[in-house]
Parts: sequence; structure tokens; C-alpha cells
Amino acid sequence: MAGLLFDCYYGVSGDMIVGALLDLGADHLRLKRVPDSLHLHGYDIEISKVDKKGIYATDFLVKLDTENHDHDMSYLYGKADEKVEIRSTRNLPTICALIDRADMTDKTKAIAKDIFTLVAKAESKAHKIDLDEVIFHETGAMDSIIDIVSIAVLYDSLNIDAVYVANLREGIGQIRTRVGMLPIPTPAVKNVLDMYNIAISRAECNVELITPTGISALAVLSHFKPLKERKNFIKTGYGAGKREYAWPCVLRVSVFE
Repeated sequence: MAGLLFDCYYGVSGDMIVGALLDLGADHLRLKRVPDSLHLHGYDIEISKVDKKGIYATDFLVKLDTENHDHDMSYLYGKADEKVEIRSTRNLPTICALIDRADMTDKTKAIAKDIFTLVAKAESKAHKIDLDEVIFHETGAMDSIIDIVSIAVLYDSLNIDAVYVANLREGIGQIRTRVGMLPIPTPAVKNVLDMYNIAISRAECNVELITPTGISALAVLSHFKPLKERKNFIKTGYGAGKREYAWPCVLRVSVFE
């Protein structure tokens, strides 16, 4: 039996989870086959090793043919009057149908749909609308669909029996999003934490360390189970984040028996 520990001291996001699972040795070939079966076009996947403040981590990049402001939000700390074009109009049934048609295992499909469903629940509560009325923007953009499906594919390939989470931290203050200024953690992230009655520690910095995709994936995979006893870790992987801070923007994931 094998267990997995997500150490989120420096943050967690969808692409960081993908990178960390790849760094652990999850199936690269299966990952490359599945996104094509989603019949999405206009992107390429790049996997590379990067230096994040002295830690060599795996970077997972969905490179789009055209600029997409919906995903990692280049306007996050940009100019307040920057125009943001919303391109995604996908809701939960649309995305679930896309996943159901894909060439992947039933377990992979279930994980991917569960992550999207949890994001939809968090957003519907934040905006006080019905579940199917939630239109995904950041998480409905093509690159985020690839992130979430990739998490499900790679996790399925590792044959893990139990998942645990440690050191969930979030920044303070506010960030700019497509709907304006929001507090940190964002309402979607806070709603997921509240659903599972999870307390987090706060980092004294005005940055978003936890994304809705990242926290929703952790919830689906682990239900935030804490690791209560010391383990002998046999392998560790690091997933790189895209942002640059004074500390290494990485997610550490370790396997133990």
C-alpha cells in the first residue's frame, strides 16, 4: 500500500499538482494521450525542469495558440483598468459531457468530474445561483480543463491508497480578478474550506497561495486527511508554480509505504 502527502506550505494550484505528480514519476505517456481525446484544439503541452529559488521542480505548461486571460489571470496584479475578455461559456453539464466522451478510465473520469463539481458548488454558493447556472471562466478555460483532467489521469496512474494534506497556508489582503477586487482567500476557496471545516494558517504577504482548482483537487483526492504519525518517505516530487515570490513557488508531494 502507498500513501501520498501534499505539503502545501508554498501554495497549491492545478498546474503545481500536475507538475508534482509528474515529478514523482506518474505516467507521462498516458497524460499525453488523454488530452487529445477531449477534442480540444489550439494548445500544446510543455513539460520542463525549472529552478525555483534553488529547488528543481517540474513545470507543466498548457501553451495556448492565443492569449487567454481566463486562466492564470495575467491581470492579477496588473492595471485596474485593463480590459479582460471572457471567452469561456462552459457550464458543469457541458464539461462533464466533454469528459465522458474522452478516452480514459472510469476512475479518471469520476475524479475529473468530481473536481469540477466541487468548483461549481463553491462558485454557486459564492454567487447565489443554481449549480448548472455557474459559467466557468478561470476553471472552464481550455488550459484549466487540461490541468484538471491531467490531475485525474496522473493520480489514477500512481495506484495510491490514501492521500493526506499538510501545511495549508493562504496569504492576506486582496487580489484583482475578472469580477473586481476580492479578499484572500477568494470566496470559492473559502467555500471549499468551509465545506470540509478546514482551518488554514495565514502567511503575512499579499499573494494568493491557494487557487480554486488546487483546493478542489485536494478535497476530492484527500478530504483533507492530516498525516498524524511520522512516515518514511520513499520518493518526493516538486511541482512548479508560474508566479515568482521571495520563496520557492513549489508544491512538494511525497510517497510513503
